[in-house]
Amino acid sequence: MQTPKPSRNGPGSEVPQKPSPATPRSTRGNKSGNDIDTSGGAPARTSSDRSPKVTDRRSPRSPAKDKKRPSKISELESQISGLKDELKKVKDELASSDACKTKAVQEAEATNEQLTAVAAKLEEAQRQLSDFSAAEESRLQELRQISQERDFAWQSELEAMQNQQSADKTEIQVLKQQLETITEAEATHSILLEESKAELLSLKEELLARAETIERLQVNVREVEKGQMEAKGESDEQGRQLEIAKTAIEKLQESICLKEAELEASRTRVSLLKETVSKLQHVDGNNEAVESSVLHVEMERLKSDLEAAWNVKTELEKKVHLLESEHESKDVELNNLKKLLEEKPETESDVPVPIQVDLETKLMKSITDIAELKASLMDKENELQNLLEENETLKSETSKKETESLKKYEAVVAELELAKAAEQDTRMRLGYVTEEADKSSRRAARVTEQLDAAQAVNSEMEAELRRLRVQSDQWRKAAEAAAAALTGTNNGRLIERSGSLDPDYNSIGGKMLNSPFSDDLEFESPKKKNGGVLRRMSGLWKKSPK
Repeated sequence: MQTPKPSRNGPGSEVPQKPSPATPRSTRGNKSGNDIDTSGGAPARTSSDRSPKVTDRRSPRSPAKDKKRPSKISELESQISGLKDELKKVKDELASSDACKTKAVQEAEATNEQLTAVAAKLEEAQRQLSDFSAAEESRLQELRQISQERDFAWQSELEAMQNQQSADKTEIQVLKQQLETITEAEATHSILLEESKAELLSLKEELLARAETIERLQVNVREVEKGQMEAKGESDEQGRQLEIAKTAIEKLQESICLKEAELEASRTRVSLLKETVSKLQHVDGNNEAVESSVLHVEMERLKSDLEAAWNVKTELEKKVHLLESEHESKDVELNNLKKLLEEKPETESDVPVPIQVDLETKLMKSITDIAELKASLMDKENELQNLLEENETLKSETSKKETESLKKYEAVVAELELAKAAEQDTRMRLGYVTEEADKSSRRAARVTEQLDAAQAVNSEMEAELRRLRVQSDQWRKAAEAAAAALTGTNNGRLIERSGSLDPDYNSIGGKMLNSPFSDDLEFESPKKKNGGVLRRMSGLWKKSPK
């Protein structure tokens, strides 16, 4: 509302200059919901309260205004009623502002409590972080020490394994050399075994040949012995017959012609006996020459001896036949002599004495020849016995050689078995040594892998520790920023709340509200800001490693 123009020159011209537009500003301030217009309503009210007093005091001076007093009074009353309404509104706004102020104070106290709690949590987090960093540092030191000790132990174990591997390599070389020597010895033993087998086969063949010859010799010896027994019986019979003939010759000395024939027959027989004796001596010389020969031609000597014995046997048989024929002839002669003695007993006295002596000498000579023949037969028997003994010695020697060759063969076989066992043992030892070398190499590889794993774990732990340090720095910075933000927002709210009660704050608030950036400067609730800060802190706590 505005006053009429005629009142501009009067003394009450101050009344129209009253700032009546303050009421619309207060209403606009109520619509915006801020506390800026509450302070501006007080001066407007004071000016409106003062204006009637001025009009009442200056009204007697202007008689023209007395006529217009009812209209002004009504106007003032309307203004007073409006101002009362505005006063009620201002009181309500003041009460609401007081309530907002108390609420802001309570929120500030709650924010301060939250800030103290956050600060305590921050201190606790910093303390835990310092403890955790100290624990991590000590743990890292312990892990470094453990890793160093483990590295040292693994290094020593690796060196021991390398030494063991070198020792195993040397032992493998030694075992290889031993195996080579054993293979060489086995080759030589196999060669010796082949030679011994060949020698044994040759000895067996020789033994079989000697056994065959011995069997033949035994057969021949049995035949010779049989012939000797027969010859001996015949010689005994001849001796008896000769004794009978001697008695007959002693009794029949008269038969000179028959005796001369008998003497000539005995001469022929003596010549034959001499020939046989020379032959036997020749055979004996051959036997002595054969006995002086070497052992490897002994079988030939035995064959020749057997042939000679066979020849002697044949000769003896011939002689036996001759003797039998002589005995038969002598029997015939004796019978004839008996007949002659029976027919001519008187002729004995006619036989001269020298003829009888000659006949006796011839008879004695024949007896000596027969004794010599018996002695030669005994010598031949002794030679045959010696041959049998030599045969037995050869059998024993061959059996000894066979047993020795068998012993050699068994010894060679035993040596081969020992060599095979030693070779198997060396192969087993070589396999064991190679297995140990493989185990040591695998153990060394495993130790190197463990070393690499430990180094990787150490590097990972160092990286984790660095990450924890960086994260703790980020936590500290975030906590400091949150604390600074909380303190800054609380201080700003307190300043804003206190400034809203100041009268000078109205113009600045009005300018800020009238500015186009007033929407960006609207006050956020402290619960939202505190909730955002707490959400950021909880996010940082959740990101921390467990």
